[in-house]
Amino acid sequence: MALITFMSDYGLEDHYVAATKGTLLNLNPELTIVDISHEIKLSDIAHGGYVLRNAFKKFPKGTVHLITMNSSRSLKNRWIGLTLEGHHFVGTDSGIFSIISTENPSLVVEICPINTKTTYLKIVAQAVNDLVMGRGLEHIGRIITDHQQLIDRTAKITKKGMVGHVIHIDHYGNLITNIKHTDYLEIQKINGQVTFQIQIGREIFDRLHEGYDTVDPGECFVFFNSEKVLQIGINMGRASELLGIRMDASVYINFNIQ
Repeated sequence: MALITFMSDYGLEDHYVAATKGTLLNLNPELTIVDISHEIKLSDIAHGGYVLRNAFKKFPKGTVHLITMNSSRSLKNRWIGLTLEGHHFVGTDSGIFSIISTENPSLVVEICPINTKTTYLKIVAQAVNDLVMGRGLEHIGRIITDHQQLIDRTAKITKKGMVGHVIHIDHYGNLITNIKHTDYLEIQKINGQVTFQIQIGREIFDRLHEGYDTVDPGECFVFFNSEKVLQIGINMGRASELLGIRMDASVYINFNIQ
């Protein structure tokens, strides 16, 4: 039986997470439900997309991912199901699924309630359970091609450098950017092993580190993290606060080309 992951912007103070899980377990007490996060910023598709993109591939293929963001807890939002990179997803048609992978879904369906008097929660839970039990997407809805698609923000790249942005500030205050390691290596390959400067706000760095623990406490580190994107932080400190950097701040890598 496939796993279910659950991600939402419900928070943890109310009953919404428990009610959703209870509805699923009432359909099938043998379900295994793993939480991704319920602290996604309210209706923040970029935040949800970042978290989901970096989490879903860690689960076995065939996992069913339930995403309840921007849902209004009603059927006014269109609910869809899709298969992407061997994983199944159920959520509202918010565009979030278009920014979690460079691949296109193999199939997308609109989850159509048979009985409009049934609550959205029961309809969605039934769809999730059907997927877990091995029923195909065609079983839970009608095939569509007009689902919402967003364009994920990417770094601008030239021969002389790169310009990206802070796309996430994590629990520790680390600054996560959209500057990819593969793009950095490509520019280095074109220019040779030239020196460079990395600038964010008033801070300028001229080297990359192996990790956060390669600098002394209180010092800044800059490295490509496990997700292969540029990360800036302070060992045992919150870079976002100490450096005064907010979301969407520009990050520059300038190569010293003669």
